[in-house]
Amino acid sequence: MKFKYRGIDYESCAPATEVIEGEVGGQYRGTSWKHHYPRHIPTPQPVVGLKYRGVSYSSGHPIDVEANILRRQYEGKTVAKSTPEQKSTISNRQKVLAQLNLTHTANIRQNLEHRLQVARARGDQKLVQMLEIEANQLIAHN
Repeated sequence: MKFKYRGIDYESCAPATEVIEGEVGGQYRGTSWKHHYPRHIPTPQPVVGLKYRGVSYSSGHPIDVEANILRRQYEGKTVAKSTPEQKSTISNRQKVLAQLNLTHTANIRQNLEHRLQVARARGDQKLVQMLEIEANQLIAHN
């Protein structure tokens, strides 16, 4: 095809390499465009498990990404069954969480008792009643 740009004639030459079309890359002015890959270069596989600012994301076709995620989960389960160290880590984590829960509950009770003492010192009976209801809820919850 012959072109002319600013008075200079030139011909467009088609690329010498064969290309294959990949997945849709996006849209430009309402028209979809696709990635073009040289035939000798394989099409890139979807990348799973990427993170940006703490948010996970994946690139590639959604079905391929889902298949890779499921395969990794399956492989992770088989590895988890074979490693006893992970089980001890989980039990240690549960112990720490249980201790943290007890400490949190004790702090809530201590704060509630202090608020009750202040309300009684002020003589605010309505606040005392509300705090006693809160204390009963805390006892019933635990």
